Amino acid sequence: MDLESNMQSDRSKYFGALMMFGFGVFAFYRWYQTQLLFFLLLVLRDFVAGYFFLKRTPAEMKSTTTASIFSYVSAAMPLFYFSSTEESRVLLLISNLLAIIGFLFVALATIELGTSIGISPAKREFVTSGIYKWVKHPMYSGYVVSELGMTLVNPLNVVLFLVSTALYYYRSKQERLILSNYK
Repeated sequence: MDLESNMQSDRSKYFGALMMFGFGVFAFYRWYQTQLLFFLLLVLRDFVAGYFFLKRTPAEMKSTTTASIFSYVSAAMPLFYFSSTEESRVLLLISNLLAIIGFLFVALATIELGTSIGISPAKREFVTSGIYKWVKHPMYSGYVVSELGMTLVNPLNVVLFLVSTALYYYRSKQERLILSNYK
């Protein structure tokens, strides 16, 4: 399939953009409920990602359906963290700092990826500049850091954190498989 026909058939970018905008609305609702900075930063992540989805480069090669499903579940996981049960201002501050640091990584990675962004692993443009020079998977690393903060404010979040981290690891392996043949 040549690139032009591939561009015309890349309708998944609209689904991805719509999904990310929907996640953003839900994240705003979660922020309104909890007043946790983590959810407010998710709003920003989701709307910026939705914008880049609309502009993204079509994939030359896509992942399997299973990998795509796990990727979409993984992208939604942060929305389901439980509210804070912690009254300690120190732990809330640490949680907020981890959210800021983590989402800074995510923001830098998103900006660097630009139109190569996607949820499920796919072969688009291979990015090795910016934060990708120093960290292999800065977006997943950022999510892990920010979600770690959520485990500090509610012990029930540990289970979500472990599942989420496992899904990020799975996604990174799938990306490596697809990108390993990138020339």
